[in-house]
Amino acid sequence: MAEFYNLPAGVVHALVKHSFIQGSIFVPHDPLNILTDHLKSHNYSVTTNTDEEKLYDPIWWVGEKQKKYDWVIASTIGSKDHNEYILEYGLQIAQCGLAVLDRLSFIEPVTKRKSFLLKNKLSNMIVFSPRPKFRAIGSTRDSVTACWFVFQKPENWTDGTQITYALNWDIADPLPPLP
Repeated sequence: MAEFYNLPAGVVHALVKHSFIQGSIFVPHDPLNILTDHLKSHNYSVTTNTDEEKLYDPIWWVGEKQKKYDWVIASTIGSKDHNEYILEYGLQIAQCGLAVLDRLSFIEPVTKRKSFLLKNKLSNMIVFSPRPKFRAIGSTRDSVTACWFVFQKPENWTDGTQITYALNWDIADPLPPLP
């Protein structure tokens, strides 16, 4: 299912432009390396896991925690089975915080996310307008109201949630003039 939701290029650019993410990044699940490639294009140091089975293994997460990543970044759109592992363990292993791309309805505290949302403070939301069109290989597509949700560690967090709108995120910035 996660392969259906391929990321448009501007989605990661919006996270970079509207947030304060710095340092090393761990992407816990990116089977096609799409999120990873977009992050690397912004000169981030990124480590990626492509094996879904590892997500369910707490010992594997402990090993990743010892690597002291600054941020854990993931797209959780369409990946229902392992989302709670990415949320819970991702925030535990990150030194600074966790950023997840999901539908805006992510903040509705459904049973699986309720405890996570109640115990972790949301520091930033980056809401996309227009809606991103997530496409599969072929002609199928899904247009959803999507948002980056950024959770900082309590020691890095200030009061309030900053809400930013990534307006016209899908329009490429003009190229700089040649010297």
